[in-house]
Amino acid sequence: MSASKRSPRFVAALAGTVALLAGCGLGSTTQPAEVDVSGEVKGTIKFQTMQLSPTFDEYLKTTVDAFEQAHPGTKVEWTDIPASAAARKISADAIAGTLPDVLDLDTGTLAPLGRQGLVVDMARSAADLQSSYVASAWQSFAFADTGAAALPWYLNTPVLISNKAVLGKAGLGSSPDPIGYDELLTRSAQIAKSAGVAGFQPTEAGLPTYLFTLGVPLVDAKSTKAVVNTPEAVAFLGKLRDLYRTGGIPQDSVTAKDRSEIETFSEGKTAYLEAGGSRLKIIKENSPAVFANVKVGKPLGDATKRTWVVAHGLAVPKASKNLPTALAFAKFMTSAENQLALAKVSSVFPSTTASLGDAFFSSGDGAGSDLTTVARGIAATSLRDGKTLVKPSAVDAEYATTLWAAVQPAILGKASPADALSDAETKLTKILQERQK
Repeated sequence: MSASKRSPRFVAALAGTVALLAGCGLGSTTQPAEVDVSGEVKGTIKFQTMQLSPTFDEYLKTTVDAFEQAHPGTKVEWTDIPASAAARKISADAIAGTLPDVLDLDTGTLAPLGRQGLVVDMARSAADLQSSYVASAWQSFAFADTGAAALPWYLNTPVLISNKAVLGKAGLGSSPDPIGYDELLTRSAQIAKSAGVAGFQPTEAGLPTYLFTLGVPLVDAKSTKAVVNTPEAVAFLGKLRDLYRTGGIPQDSVTAKDRSEIETFSEGKTAYLEAGGSRLKIIKENSPAVFANVKVGKPLGDATKRTWVVAHGLAVPKASKNLPTALAFAKFMTSAENQLALAKVSSVFPSTTASLGDAFFSSGDGAGSDLTTVARGIAATSLRDGKTLVKPSAVDAEYATTLWAAVQPAILGKASPADALSDAETKLTKILQERQK
């Protein structure tokens, strides 16, 4: 359900999404003109979600029933598909002209449809709703000439999770949390030297975020050229190389061993983990001893208003035979009231500012409150106060995989950071330009 629960394996599974859709013929699809979404709300529509059943069956069925009652004469046929099957099914349905009327999609899977203009542009058809959503959530669905390929639905954004026992051993027990990735790298060197533990675990999915937070553009204004070989990126990669050599980052996290950062933290082998608050439950289940020493704080991008955000949205294909009802249903599902109800039965965050203002997202006092409540309050504040920033839409799972593979030799000390980033720019630019064809 939550983005944090689906990463990094979920992200890796989508690494070839764009290539898959283009390779199946979607890349050459003619962009349909803007469509008329006005008309009477009636008749049957098909609604497809990604891996929400059976956990959220009750919520979805109740909400669907409420829509049908509010609009007599309508019927919503709901189906759910595994996340691992989404890319291939969306591709096949788009080519065959059989896409459901309303689609629950993450930005990576939606990107090809948005770039080709195959979905209703909400920036035109639902422009009056834009101000009700978190700005970064709305911006997450901007692809090429499509201003908003979906109405934002649910979000995830991180907190900084720390191991107090490791920090104490490193002489950092009373130090404030690091406020950015530069400071995190410096802390990691000290932690490795004093405590013999890595500071954090860099990941394939996280690398673009690290660089973006430091001010690296990642792509040019038109998303036709990669921009990663900058002084900031060279310096960051050089520090990762030094940390790899001294134990500041786990060696097996860079040598392609299938090891998640949550697993490493749960084993007490890293001091910091920036992740969604839902990870706290996993840490508690996997390692109660580590959890007993956990504290949560503001994410690393908080000070610069560059905290990452991951979004799911509800898209309406232009090929829908019942556009008025499909759009009405997407609006209904993403209303402040219904988003708040979803947040209360899950670990995700709503994308409407009204929902985030609810007392449910109060952080508590930080002492008597449980960690999950505190984390929820911190993350909600990041979203509500405009401290989240979405990466360029072209920076998707395929981009992250290519970048990570290109810079690994530099982290391992087998290539200079500048040469590795130059190689990354060449490979990434080729991918970006092929998407324009």
